[in-house]
Amino acid sequence: MESKKIDSNEFPILEFDESRVAIIEASNFIKPKEEFEYCVITFFRDVIEKMKTEGKLKEVASLHCETVDLPIYETYYEGKKVHITLGYLGAAGSAGFLEELIAYGFQKFIVCGGAGVLKKDIAVGHVIVPVSAVRDEGVSYHYIKPSREIECNLEVLKIIEDDFNIHNVSYIKAKTWTTDSFYRETKEKVELRKAEGCVTVEMEAAAFMAVSQFRNVKLGIILYGGDDLSGVEWDSRSWNSRSEIRINLVEISLRICSSL
Repeated sequence: MESKKIDSNEFPILEFDESRVAIIEASNFIKPKEEFEYCVITFFRDVIEKMKTEGKLKEVASLHCETVDLPIYETYYEGKKVHITLGYLGAAGSAGFLEELIAYGFQKFIVCGGAGVLKKDIAVGHVIVPVSAVRDEGVSYHYIKPSREIECNLEVLKIIEDDFNIHNVSYIKAKTWTTDSFYRETKEKVELRKAEGCVTVEMEAAAFMAVSQFRNVKLGIILYGGDDLSGVEWDSRSWNSRSEIRINLVEISLRICSSL
């Protein structure tokens, strides 16, 4: 099949290629495993370490790059096998990592992590479900045609909402801002994102949404309110020391993932 010519653009990021085949594919060097289907990707290393100490995890595979190895662990939720692994910080790493998990055979994902909040009244630990993301990163433009925003998987969103309603989990649905550079979250840019309705800021959501849509796998994202960027000065709010919140969010993610 003849490849479609890519139209040149002043900005390389806008030169989208509709081709489904790339020169390098994760499936070229990763063979699928039959038992891999459900996977939780968490950014809470402390929770993974706790689960390992408690004997709840069994390492069954690992993803490798030049600087880090990320083990894939097997665990069970109410008798159902689910896998869990740590996320890779940033959109590009997350996209590549997700590609390799899909090549392994995983088809159903829940991602859980923290996010900066752009509204001061969102308490630390409040659960947030991104329904769309402003694409202020680069990797999503290689998977999905250029647009200002990308939407979440609505089927998975409904499953998350149904679960939260059954278990009385308080949450909000929100637009998130995915950025590549947390050291360039300027006051002016924060105000711009707030004006277009963004409630959180993080570095991976748009990439996860784009890759999962391109590869046609189910993926949902659950965040909790972390540091506060809504004011004149940054407030960490000790967001990454909220152990109980993080443990609970992983447990919720395992439960929902096993039901996808």
